[in-house]
Amino acid sequence: MTHYEPWLHTALEAADAVGGYLRGVWRTDHAVQSKGYRDIVTDADLVAESMILQRLRRAFPDHAVTSEEAGADVQGPVIRWLVDPIDGTTNFSRDNPNFCISIAAVENGCPVVGVIADALRGLTFAACAGGGATLNGTPIHVSDVTTLTSAIFALDTPKVADLRRQTWRYVDRLLASARTLRALGSAALNMAYVAAGWTDAYFNVAMKPWDQAAGGLIVLEAGGAVSTLSGEVWTPYRPDPLMAASPDLVEAMRDLWDRGESLETE
Repeated sequence: MTHYEPWLHTALEAADAVGGYLRGVWRTDHAVQSKGYRDIVTDADLVAESMILQRLRRAFPDHAVTSEEAGADVQGPVIRWLVDPIDGTTNFSRDNPNFCISIAAVENGCPVVGVIADALRGLTFAACAGGGATLNGTPIHVSDVTTLTSAIFALDTPKVADLRRQTWRYVDRLLASARTLRALGSAALNMAYVAAGWTDAYFNVAMKPWDQAAGGLIVLEAGGAVSTLSGEVWTPYRPDPLMAASPDLVEAMRDLWDRGESLETE
């Protein structure tokens, strides 16, 4: 047992408790508030977040926490939890079942524990550094697809207009080469699907740390690669466009990005 496994156990317990709550309140009336341009929060987000943070702070009083709704509590500790209580809030608010709970522990900037829980379907994707990735306790692996012509790729749409245009310019290139496209409306869930081999690649030009930390670790531990389109080493704090796929597909996606003029000058 590594010292990360108790952290993973706590994250799994928190996700299970919150999953039970979300199953109970899904498809009921919710207070929905705008917190910015094309960005909302529901009362369920806040309850779920409180449930997770209480468990993490009780179990690890020396760890820091950053959560999508509550923000960052303190600065300095080398261990920080990144929490998205409902990734896919828009889906949740519209009774669309594609949403999940995302919890990750980051040590010195690197994810070491990741849990993504699809509460409605009873699917829990998990990983800890060096321990592989699992779905409901069974090992998972990214697909063996190595070419864009055979690849099912996924994406999510950013909120900012310029980033949307950047996304669709690249998608136009991908659609000419890849097999097909999927968009779930949940970044963490999309990355979990890549880790399980259900889709082959994921692309996003604008992600927050809590969107990508758990999913990135799970993809890596499932034998995949996570990278920026510019080729920089991935961390959940890097704002660059992100790719998650098999190593061969990541290279193919980056080559497609680099082909011809840059997207910014097209």
